[in-house]
Amino acid sequence: MADEGRRQGVSDDTRALMAFQSRSKSVGVAYLLWFFLGGFGGHRFYLGNIGIAVLILACTLIGFGVLVTLIVTAAILIYDLFTIPSQVRRYNERLMTEIGG
Repeated sequence: MADEGRRQGVSDDTRALMAFQSRSKSVGVAYLLWFFLGGFGGHRFYLGNIGIAVLILACTLIGFGVLVTLIVTAAILIYDLFTIPSQVRRYNERLMTEIGG
């Protein structure tokens, strides 16, 4: 096989080097992915570490879900802070209607 590669003008070492260069990864690209998409595991996907990448992605999505839940809860609590008197009044009116008639 080595003779066959030499007959075509490309040695086995050259083929191996070409295969390495075509599949190798860039440190610069990995850092860019880390900076812009690190929270989604972009750099880990790029480097083939799929398990850790999926874990990072899942944690990020869960974190966003928790953050949204906290924001919605805080908004409702702030709304309730100012509307509790009217909520209590409406409840008591419904109760009086129910009992009285």
